Amino acid sequence: MIKNTTPYIGKIRLKFEKFPEYTGKSKLNKIHLDLGFTKLVSRITPKKNKDGWLINPECIDLINKHTGGVIGHHTFGDKNEHSLPNSFLSNNGDYIGDVEIGWWYYKNSMMVCDEHPVGVAEIIEYYDMYPGEPLISGYHGYTHRGGQTFKLGDRLFDESYEPKEEDYEEWEWSGWKKKYDESYEKGDDLDKQWMKQDGISYVIPFNKRGKVVIKTWDEAKQAAFNMSKHLS
Repeated sequence: MIKNTTPYIGKIRLKFEKFPEYTGKSKLNKIHLDLGFTKLVSRITPKKNKDGWLINPECIDLINKHTGGVIGHHTFGDKNEHSLPNSFLSNNGDYIGDVEIGWWYYKNSMMVCDEHPVGVAEIIEYYDMYPGEPLISGYHGYTHRGGQTFKLGDRLFDESYEPKEEDYEEWEWSGWKKKYDESYEKGDDLDKQWMKQDGISYVIPFNKRGKVVIKTWDEAKQAAFNMSKHLS
């Protein structure tokens, strides 16, 4: 039996597809085998109700219990005349995304960041010495364009920062320099144009782009917010 990895209720079937990430009447459930020229995947065709695709109530319960957010109706417009059912909301009613965003939070042990509910999430871990108590192990900044987790010891992301060799360990800088040179050599004209514009920042992770080393969780939170704002 194929495990359903989505928050929806529906029929799952196996299929060979080269580009399975699209969503139409069905959506990708899981890639089971990547053969390069094609992939064996499972797709789910969700059932429908008046609100759209039918959501598994067990998934809603897990999201509501473990993410610090809730699944509900999001209303908007001058007179709140528009409504989005099955929305993922903060406890204060901020719209974060659809139910799939909430499910993504749950599957990745993330919780809503009350200070920055949109674009920043708390990464949670559970430790044996603190049974049942969630503790923060990082802050994840994200948009539809990508994401990055920031932890203690990383750099406080600053979009205006220009990386300098003296700010890093020798092995870090030499590794990025090698990666930049190799990427430039393999890149097409558009790649090279972007690389010239960004410089070595092109290959440096967001959590290493900044002069300040993160020493507190407040700084990690700020770094995630800075990066999310930069990509939005």
